[in-house]
Amino acid sequence: MTDVLIYWRDYRQNWVRQFAGERAYYWHSNAKLFGELLPGDRLWMVASGKSLRHEAEQAGFLVAVWQVKEVVENPGDDPAYPVEDYRFRVIGDQTEAIYFSDPVPVDHIVRPEGRDKAASIGKFLQGPRKLRDEKVRLLRAAAGPQMAQQWLTGQRQPTKLESTTDEPSEKEGQNP
Repeated sequence: MTDVLIYWRDYRQNWVRQFAGERAYYWHSNAKLFGELLPGDRLWMVASGKSLRHEAEQAGFLVAVWQVKEVVENPGDDPAYPVEDYRFRVIGDQTEAIYFSDPVPVDHIVRPEGRDKAASIGKFLQGPRKLRDEKVRLLRAAAGPQMAQQWLTGQRQPTKLESTTDEPSEKEGQNP
């Protein structure tokens, strides 16, 4: 199984669209790594504090974990993600996706060692990264209580009431 770390630059904008049912669980990319993903692989989605309107604007927060349902060539049906710039479309399994109503602080795990803590996490996470087992264990431990409760109860996504406090700001980045 492959675990991939993704920086979700425009999390707030995309969250509203997904919750409103305007978007499926898609992630578009030109990175070769996405063409190698298989069903069951996971995408660990990190957003900046700024996109969450959090006091620690520069820090990284785990906002979601998606399980890959399939990867296809981008069919070119979304003008926001032209085939020339986004070769692959990863389709997440909506029933297995986990969103955190309280984003999990993971800056200490995902920020490269020795890097300026005052700089935005997005500066260091420009492309997808395969995660080693040790990092996956650290992310699972950080997300532990929320992740475990969502798996045990079967409620993997926040309720509508919880999500309304996390409405996205206008265009902050890309995808899904």
